[in-house]
Amino acid sequence: MTTVRLLAVTYAALLGLVVGPRVPWLFTIVLVAALVGLGELWLRALAGEAMPAVTRIGLATVSGLVSLPFVALVLHVSGVLIRPRPIAIGLAVLVTLLGVIVLLRERAVGAPVDPRLTRTLVAVAVPGLLTLVAGFLALRAYDRLPHPPQPGYTSLALNGWATGIDGPVAIPARGVHVPVRVSSAGMPATTEPLRVRVGDRLVSGRALAVEPDSTRSVDVFVPAPPDRCLHRIEISLGARSTVFYGRGPAGPGRAGC
Repeated sequence: MTTVRLLAVTYAALLGLVVGPRVPWLFTIVLVAALVGLGELWLRALAGEAMPAVTRIGLATVSGLVSLPFVALVLHVSGVLIRPRPIAIGLAVLVTLLGVIVLLRERAVGAPVDPRLTRTLVAVAVPGLLTLVAGFLALRAYDRLPHPPQPGYTSLALNGWATGIDGPVAIPARGVHVPVRVSSAGMPATTEPLRVRVGDRLVSGRALAVEPDSTRSVDVFVPAPPDRCLHRIEISLGARSTVFYGRGPAGPGRAGC
């Protein structure tokens, strides 16, 4: 395949990535075609000599695959969001640069084209395409099969400002309201005890209604520990719990730790 035709095919594949339909298996095929074309341009730019067709296809594929994270890295450093359109534009710029180098080299010294390359490429592409199509159809068929329901769950976690807790919390004498996130999915509505423990001491408890398939934030009041010592503070909902550590305020008659 001449360099001009290779450039045309690669540009067409890149254009298909931008404006083509978002069909997963078709997108994958077009992307592979663009990367193989790009890899062949890399070989022609860096190593103009002829080589066995199978070796050339393998090296071209590897070179094309390496180009994808290279362009993504350049976009990231440039502050551009890594999306299909910027990736395709970046690959197009790379194709243009390599194409200019290859065309200048061919004009100066000429570059032999292996006549077996096209036949070998077809021999590799046809079974690869059939494998992709068969795999896509198998996945679609699997998705349509009946599956057992996912197990339900109820979870409890620190929420809001409390998610930033990374050490002992200094709790003022008036106490503090700690937000927690309660999530439930696939479970019936229920009521569970919401408890607060400071050390081994249960300081508060109340019933909390847990709605099915919902997530909400609940403020839990945590009183100040009795002294400046480090205390384990546990907020629990039924069998689930979240833990952090806190200290009480300093004051007259309160020994420090």
